[in-house]
Amino acid sequence: MGLLSRANNLDEIKSNPGISFSDFIIKHSLKTCALLEKKDSDYKVSDSIGFDAESILSATSTSDFWDGICKNSGQIYTFSNSDNRQLLQLFSFNMKDNLKDLSVYKNSAGKIIICAGSLSQAAAKDFESINTQRHNNNILNLNPLIKENTVVLLLKIDFSEAIKSFYISEKDKISDLDFFTKTLMNELYNRFTCRYNIPDTTLQINPFVLKSVFITDKEYSLELISHHIILNLKEVLNNHTDYIQICFAGTADSCDKIQSFLQAE
Repeated sequence: MGLLSRANNLDEIKSNPGISFSDFIIKHSLKTCALLEKKDSDYKVSDSIGFDAESILSATSTSDFWDGICKNSGQIYTFSNSDNRQLLQLFSFNMKDNLKDLSVYKNSAGKIIICAGSLSQAAAKDFESINTQRHNNNILNLNPLIKENTVVLLLKIDFSEAIKSFYISEKDKISDLDFFTKTLMNELYNRFTCRYNIPDTTLQINPFVLKSVFITDKEYSLELISHHIILNLKEVLNNHTDYIQICFAGTADSCDKIQSFLQAE
C-alpha cells in the first residue's frame, strides 16, 4: 500500500508540476504581491511584483511574527486599512501610502503570500502549487504578432552596477547578497514579463542581466525606450537606476532570430 501510495503521489506531481510565480501573477491579475519563504529562522521575500528594493529588505520577518498574522495554513486572512498597521512595517515609506487592504495566505508547504487587495479562493488554490521555476518561454507564441510593419527590438539590460550601488548604500541591512540579488532580479524579471512587456519575451541570462524583446508597430528611438524603462524602474531602485545599462542588439524579423538572441550568451 505504501509503494502504491507513493507511486500515486509521483504521478500527481508529474501531472501537476505547479505554476510559476509570473504565470500566477498574470492569471490572477495581481499588481502588488510577494512570496515569502523561510530561510534559517526568518521569512524573506523570494519573489515579488510591485515591490521596491527597500521593501524586499524590510519584509524580512520572524516566524513568530507570521504565526501571529496567519496562524493557520489554508486560510485567507484579510486586513483592512484600519487593522493593517502591523503589516505596513514590512514595506518601505514609498509603498505604505499606496496600500490599504492586504491579504495573507500560508500554503501547506509553509510558503506565504502577501498581496494588495483581496486574494481570491482560486488564487489561494493555485498558490498551493506555486513553484520556483520561471515561465517556460514559447517563442512561437510571438509569431502572430510579427507582421509586415512591426518592428522587433532586441534589448539587453544589465543591472550589475545598479545593484552594486544599492548594496553600497544599504549593506548594513543585507546579510546575504546572493539571495537578495536573486530576489531583486526576480522582481525585475516579473516587471518585464507581467507589466512592461508580454510573456515569452524576456529571459534572464546570468545573475544580473535580462534580455527582452519589444514588438512595436513602428520604430522608436533607443533613447526613448531606454528613458521609459529607466523611469519605470525607479519605482524599484530609485536613483540607482542611473547605473542600469541598456544595450540595443538590433532588430529581428522572425521567431528564429528572436530565439537566437534570447538564448545567446
